[in-house]
Amino acid sequence: MWSDFYVSAVVLAAILLAPGYLALRAVGMARPTSACCAPIVSITLLSVLGQLLAFAGIPSSPLVLLAPLVAALAVAALVARRHVTQLAPSRVSAWVLLVFLLVGMAFSHSLFSTRLDDATQLFQAYDLTHHLNTLEAMAESGKFTSFGVSPYLTAADEAIAPVDYSTFYPSAYHVVCALAMQITGVTAPVIINSSMFVYTGIVFPLAMAAFLGSIFPDSRRTVLFGAIASVSFVAFPWLLLAFGPVFPNIAGFACMPAAMTFFVELIGPDATHSGRARLAVVLVATVAGMALLHPNTVFTCVVILAPYAVTRIWNARVLTGRGKFERAGACLAFVVFCLAVWLVCYKLPLLQDIVTHQWDSFARPWQEVVNILTQTYSLGFFSEVAAQFALGALVIVGAVSALYVPGRRWITVSYALACVICFMGATRNDELQHLFAGFWYTDPMRLGAMASIAAMALAAMGLNWVYETAVGALRGYNEKRGRRTHPAIVAAVVSCGFALVNFMPEFNLPGLHYEYKESEIAFNRIVKDSRDWAKSVHTTFGDYRDVIVDVYTYDTPLDSGEEIFLGKVKELVGGDALVLNDPMDGSFLAYGYNGLRVYNRNFTGYGGSRETAESEVIRTRLCDIATDDEVLEAVESVGARYVIVMRQDESEYSLINQRGDYKPELFSGISSIGPDTPGFTRVLRYGTMSLYRIDSID
Repeated sequence: MWSDFYVSAVVLAAILLAPGYLALRAVGMARPTSACCAPIVSITLLSVLGQLLAFAGIPSSPLVLLAPLVAALAVAALVARRHVTQLAPSRVSAWVLLVFLLVGMAFSHSLFSTRLDDATQLFQAYDLTHHLNTLEAMAESGKFTSFGVSPYLTAADEAIAPVDYSTFYPSAYHVVCALAMQITGVTAPVIINSSMFVYTGIVFPLAMAAFLGSIFPDSRRTVLFGAIASVSFVAFPWLLLAFGPVFPNIAGFACMPAAMTFFVELIGPDATHSGRARLAVVLVATVAGMALLHPNTVFTCVVILAPYAVTRIWNARVLTGRGKFERAGACLAFVVFCLAVWLVCYKLPLLQDIVTHQWDSFARPWQEVVNILTQTYSLGFFSEVAAQFALGALVIVGAVSALYVPGRRWITVSYALACVICFMGATRNDELQHLFAGFWYTDPMRLGAMASIAAMALAAMGLNWVYETAVGALRGYNEKRGRRTHPAIVAAVVSCGFALVNFMPEFNLPGLHYEYKESEIAFNRIVKDSRDWAKSVHTTFGDYRDVIVDVYTYDTPLDSGEEIFLGKVKELVGGDALVLNDPMDGSFLAYGYNGLRVYNRNFTGYGGSRETAESEVIRTRLCDIATDDEVLEAVESVGARYVIVMRQDESEYSLINQRGDYKPELFSGISSIGPDTPGFTRVLRYGTMSLYRIDSID
């Protein structure tokens, strides 16, 4: 499976880079910047064109969607070389881009890929149901849509869907992954894991390179320090991987710095009128793409970039030479406009399900201040990880440094705004919590991710300050002794030294074993190899590694044994045969995991107005098929020939019951089928799991 992982990662990276790169070259953007910002443009183009094809009833595929798009953009890029002026010189060189890419891939491999025992392992939590089955449905049907999203997208599946699940759901993430699945033939679990590697190890570092280059155009060294700073925050992207299956949001945050780059260049002092027009078109398209990844990325951009816009208004040429009151009035008008738009969006009916979502407060005010200062953000809400003292100090140093540099003060203000939103989300349970943090579901993990992204530029500035201080001290020392100072070596030592402290694994400090808890002592007695003993000194990324290994371990509702069984079932019945199932036993994941065409692909919505009559009969009375003609008619109408019955003894403890959804009685007509039930013949047995053929169906 690891070969599938790496092949799909390469294909996915190519899909994300090629169309966007050619499109940006066609509008005159420099090569390195085009490469850095390509993914969000590719996502926009593919999701919008895929949606148009879906409206026209034309299935999307690599030959129908990707190949014509790349060919057209390649021609446009070639034409633009002669007839389109370059927007601006590149803010990042090719070798800086390469540094970001190598650092990003190395850390993504170390902190994510190597944490998985198998390329198909997934974090089995609530939203996984939607992502897995939607990916499989899109790849199989070629229906790349955000309207009418459902686990039943092929014509055959739409005809037999037991419950109408169709709804609007921003699906840009799924479109790109489904296209990669069509090219490579890998399963949905593999493409999800490889996509997380690509977004965290390639897309995000490249986007950050472009963004840092745009806000530090005169300090390549600060940009380079951003390569290590951008992967050093546990809150993003790493801990968000261990929080839940929020894959589209991770992808959206990863692409977001590229969109911010377009905005910075659009209103920057060096842009021409022609350049602004082209950048405006790109930015509008990019915003659409981000909204189709996850809407909260747009609001995150507003939080981070509004202070920059105020700075540009203050320094605008049309206001140069005017009084401070006039300039302050223009800035105030812009702030009032932003607040008005925020309030309007907060009241929009379309966003009410998001902004009214409730996560209870989890920290007292002073504790949340400590959380923010130590770059943990969510202590008391999620699994505890050790404080990032070194990183927190760098952010503080960077924030103070920025306040002393005209044109960079806005970076500190942006981070302060993000921290205020985190604070309100963590400490309040009222309307203000929703007004400030509602666009992120008041979710502390997403809020922490937003704040950490806002802090990355400050951390890079902090590292640069440490470097300059070290070089100054070392140069003074060397000059007294007639020695030469090597700034590049100092920069490497500063970067490596910080990385060593920040990413240090947990370890045992001799003498501290007497302070073990009783549970840790008991654990150490069981584990013979001292290398695996419980550690007496915790570190941030040591704790993170423990958390991510725990959540990505196979567990109910679908463990490795059940996955083997489902694979055997698919080999026996094929991928087109419809198999009836009780989703409460974990089989609702079978379609997304290996393409087995099970009837029930969710565990909610049953017994309501959107369920079909056939579904109600099958789930409650299938076991009576030998004596009940109505059951036989229902089964014949959906075209099923098989039934699977899996383990149920632990289903009630799985993600199915996270929101009180576990109701085994809903599917008593399926779960009660056994070897002696009339009308069924067992054709496969694996442990306590069985596949039955329905005798009455020819």
